[in-house]
Amino acid sequence: MKKGVMVIGLFLAMAVGTIVYNLFQYSGTFTELIIRTCGLFSNLFIFMAIISSEYMLQMRKTFGRSFINVHHQLSRIGIALMLIHPLPFVIQKGVVALIPVFYPPVTFLELAGRPALYIVLIAVLAAVYRKKIPRKWKNIHKLNYLAFLLIFFHAWLVGTDLQSLSMQLIWIVMLLIVAAVFIHKHIFGTRKSKQRK
Repeated sequence: MKKGVMVIGLFLAMAVGTIVYNLFQYSGTFTELIIRTCGLFSNLFIFMAIISSEYMLQMRKTFGRSFINVHHQLSRIGIALMLIHPLPFVIQKGVVALIPVFYPPVTFLELAGRPALYIVLIAVLAAVYRKKIPRKWKNIHKLNYLAFLLIFFHAWLVGTDLQSLSMQLIWIVMLLIVAAVFIHKHIFGTRKSKQRK
C-alpha cells in the first residue's frame, strides 16, 4: 500500500505542476483563467476523491476516522470548483448554459461537463443521505465514475489546456487509474465478497 500511495503522490505532484505550468502558457482574460483553473482543478480533486476511496479502509486503520474527512473535503472542493467553472457562461448566456445537450453525439461529449455536474451532485446527495437509503446509496455513488469519464471527454474535446501533450498524458493516466480503481474495487472486489459469502 505504501508504494502505491507514494506513486500516486508523485503523480499528483507532477499533475499539479503540469496544470499550473500550462495555465500560464495561453494568453487570455482573467475570467478565462478562472474558468480553466476551476475546470482543471475540479477534475483533479474529483480524481483524488475517487483514489482516496480505494484506500479508505487501509488509511482508516492507520490514521483513524480523520482520513474519511479528508475524502469528504476533497469531494467538497471538487464540487465547489465544478460549480464555479460554468458561472461566467451562465452569467453570459443564462441557465441554458447548464442544460445538457444529448444530440448530436459529438456535441453531447463536448458539453459532457453539464450532465457530469448533475451526476456528481446526485452521487454526493446519495452519500449524504446514505442512512435513509442504506442499500442503494453505494450503487448511486458509483455514478462518480461515469461523471469522471464525461468530464474527461469534455476537457479533451474543448479544453484549451488539453492541446498540450503533457496535459493529454496527465489526463489519460488519470482516466486509466480511475478505471483501474473501478475494476479493482467494484468488479474484483464484488467477486471476492460473493466468494466469502
